[in-house]
Amino acid sequence: MKRMSVWLAIAGLTMLAGCRHVEQSPIVAAFQQAGGGDVDQSTPDSIGQFLAKHEDVRKQLTPLCKQKKANAPADWTTTDEGKVCAGNARANFFGKPDIKSDGVAF
Repeated sequence: MKRMSVWLAIAGLTMLAGCRHVEQSPIVAAFQQAGGGDVDQSTPDSIGQFLAKHEDVRKQLTPLCKQKKANAPADWTTTDEGKVCAGNARANFFGKPDIKSDGVAF
């Protein structure tokens, strides 16, 4: 019985160590308030797809992510905040370009 409880404790700690959360992050809060859902259950690709459809949120997150990424530790990309920013970067790359027409037809 003692061995089993030790193994359960080790398994629980291992699962908790697998993902880091950033408490009270304005980046994650803005994403969730826009209806993005649970970041833990999302991938950067799915976050990017959501942000590609919500241009206002994407534009709000872009400067926040750039600022945070400049001083982030190496394991920041595994945090909820890092996942949202990775998705934001993908949405910016594949998002709608800001092309202005000159009004002249071909």
